[in-house]
Amino acid sequence: MAGDVSASPITFNTALPLSEDELLLRSLLIINKQSSDGAQVDESVTSYTVQSVAGYGITPRLAVFGILPTRYIDRELSSNQQNDFGIGDAELFARFELLRLDGQGRTFRISPFAGIRVPSGEEGETGDGSTDYFGGLILTSASIKGNFDAQIRWNVNGEHGGFDRGNSISFDASYQKRLLPSEITTSTKGFFFGVLEANVTYSEQNQFGGIDDVNSGGTQVSITPGLQYTARRWVADLGIKIPLINDTNGALLEADYSLFAGMRFNF
Repeated sequence: MAGDVSASPITFNTALPLSEDELLLRSLLIINKQSSDGAQVDESVTSYTVQSVAGYGITPRLAVFGILPTRYIDRELSSNQQNDFGIGDAELFARFELLRLDGQGRTFRISPFAGIRVPSGEEGETGDGSTDYFGGLILTSASIKGNFDAQIRWNVNGEHGGFDRGNSISFDASYQKRLLPSEITTSTKGFFFGVLEANVTYSEQNQFGGIDDVNSGGTQVSITPGLQYTARRWVADLGIKIPLINDTNGALLEADYSLFAGMRFNF
């Protein structure tokens, strides 16, 4: 039924709730490419991450989520190459529906969330060894024709071994426009959506031993066009994140692109 179908952002969460005792499972492949701007040494990093996501509706308003990434990282520095593979740093967070306004064929939700990232990855390879905290607010406006989601997220990163990764704040927005079918009938099984997302992230400089790292921090702006197919109990999506602005400091690697491909199932 059409009421069971909901589009959602590809690169971040939504405020649409999980029903009580409902289970969500998602597998998301992220291919991320970064490289130097050519001013210094020739360096590039390509990472392949599979995020295994589980969400559970404790009440009609409260849901908890866990994310466990598995990562393969290919680092190239001039003629040298290093490969790392293993579990990354896991995330646990809760999301609470603070406001819900329902109307004819539409709904509006606001949900805060908060969580922790734990150092489950191998330090210096697939993880950074610190315990980090994050939180934010998600807004979702959903209708039969399309959905709009917006998010603000703060990351407060911990210190480990004298290294303190800079805190960050990000702003995300996503619009999912129903493309097909143009008319909904009793035989409609699913929907194709066109997706367009935007992200702005500002990161503070890292510190080592209390001294700022001049090759860290800055502002990045990107867009993510994509496609999404939603059925009654599953969703498939594909998107590519394209950097528009890489206003980073010093010789920091710059983003080239990120590819997202995911499947989501509700039980």
